[in-house]
Amino acid sequence: MKLVDFGADGSHAGGDDTEHEVTLTAEQGLATGEWVALDLDLADFSALSGREHLAQLIISGDPNTVYVDNVYFRRDATPPAMPTEPADVISLFSDAYDDVTVDTWSTDWDNADLEDGAIDGNATKKYTNLVFAGIEFTSPTVDADEMTHFRIDIWTPDPTADPAAFKIKLVDFGADDAYAGGDDTEHEILLTAASDPPLATGQWISFDIPLTAFEGLTARANLAQLILSGDLNTVYVDNVYLHR
Repeated sequence: MKLVDFGADGSHAGGDDTEHEVTLTAEQGLATGEWVALDLDLADFSALSGREHLAQLIISGDPNTVYVDNVYFRRDATPPAMPTEPADVISLFSDAYDDVTVDTWSTDWDNADLEDGAIDGNATKKYTNLVFAGIEFTSPTVDADEMTHFRIDIWTPDPTADPAAFKIKLVDFGADDAYAGGDDTEHEILLTAASDPPLATGQWISFDIPLTAFEGLTARANLAQLILSGDLNTVYVDNVYLHR
């Protein structure tokens, strides 16, 4: 894999181009017949002395046929790993796991438009005109007592600089397993450009939130609703699940 930067003049062969090619072999995890995630440190591209005008990615080598997915740059923060055991996951929406029953991804009482689609063959949910989206899983509710984290991946084209926020609320119906039965609990998490990882524009962000951060959610045996809201008008959603 070669990366090429066109330099300060922003043009090819302007005299300040730099590039570096990294060779990957079985020693770095290259393998046949399986997806391999290669997460390279940009410092490994040592001859690439500038990265402000990246212009080319060149892929070459000995394999005749190569499938490619998830090509992106990221900061130092390590993206959360996906659990390897299905028993450690309660999936609401993910191609990687079997999903539990979700009654609706946009209730009749919410204020959002929903479109089911796919990006490069990967199923996604696209919310537009998003004021708040109500997602319900009441048939049956979800027992998340053994889970420790809530995961969601989002992508938005909208501005995410402060004071923009994206909000995630979880609602548990309590021991009576019914809405407004007197023992419902809930908590809303606010995600901003100051969050870890930060809310960002034009890139997929994986939020892996400890369920303990939902402090007002005092019970998790009858989770029934997920509510998405905030300042973002358009949000793509993928990999929505609870895990341990």
